[in-house]
Amino acid sequence: MIKIYTKIFAILFPIFLYGCAQPLANLPEYNQQLSIEEQKIQNQLFADSWLNTYIDVSETGLNILFNAVDLCLAEDQIMGIGVDIATRYDGPEAIRSELTKKLLLTDEITVIATGINTPARKAGLLQGDKIIKINGVDAPYGINANADFYKIIRDSKEKKHKLLVTRNGQNKTITVESKNRCRFGFYVDLDNNNFNAFADGNVIALSLRMAKWLAQDDLGIALVFAHELGHNANHHIDDKTTNMQAGAGIGLLLDIIARSQGLQTDFMNTGANIGALSYSINYENEADYLSVYAIALSGYNIDDAANFWRRFAVEVPSSIYSKGGSHPSTGERYVRIERTIKEVYSKINNGEKPLPN
Repeated sequence: MIKIYTKIFAILFPIFLYGCAQPLANLPEYNQQLSIEEQKIQNQLFADSWLNTYIDVSETGLNILFNAVDLCLAEDQIMGIGVDIATRYDGPEAIRSELTKKLLLTDEITVIATGINTPARKAGLLQGDKIIKINGVDAPYGINANADFYKIIRDSKEKKHKLLVTRNGQNKTITVESKNRCRFGFYVDLDNNNFNAFADGNVIALSLRMAKWLAQDDLGIALVFAHELGHNANHHIDDKTTNMQAGAGIGLLLDIIARSQGLQTDFMNTGANIGALSYSINYENEADYLSVYAIALSGYNIDDAANFWRRFAVEVPSSIYSKGGSHPSTGERYVRIERTIKEVYSKINNGEKPLPN
């Protein structure tokens, strides 16, 4: 029976296609190979766009991680020099070959970025430098070089490091002193559709679309990065997890009682959701509060920090009347940050280091 239907379909389908309306224009000859070559060009352009955005985030992020280190607990501080590095094995896999081509990456460690105000920048390290030796010993090499390099700096008992680098074909020795920084990592994903940033307790992540938008503003990347740092520095993710578990526990107890009466319920899931949202707006307000201090400590002009939320409201108008969800409205954020700016300046004018209450 199936064979008969297959034969009928094979006979009728060409007739169907012949009877369908068709484009009438006489198109120029199409070359599939040229299309494949154009795809490569477009993917390189996308990789270049991602890289430029990532470097902006890296420069700003490293600056904040070092200079706002007082906002992080001692357990969340590590030693670093403020350098972003890569080999040909690093970067998002979808554009890795394009990044390798753009940055001339090899198995050797290549400097991708240094923070705006970090030990690496002050010592004179530049993008494109290849790190050959650390304190007279061959630098890590190959697929694990990135992680091994940071481990050497983090675990070293010495604070001053002599780096032998190759720059424009010439060897150069640079001495850089490691300092405390907040331990959190960061990345820009390839998502050019969603407008999002988040912290998970260990890293700070921005979608490509959001990072591009933020890069148009002098304070954009700094303020959002500092906001997410506030979440991680104050362990908001741990708190939310605890609240979620508490809510789930209460819900489970109610489920057990309900089922003893022959009722099927799902209070456990409901309780978990309620717990996860408990104090969510308060956590967001606290992260906003800390963000102003973080950028002040990192050398940014905080005068325009409140206005950022007006620009955000234009981009995401649903945030203007946000109510009862997980985030405060942009109106509330504007007013609260205005007050925080005054508080920071009051401390600075009194000769105090701007640290949050």
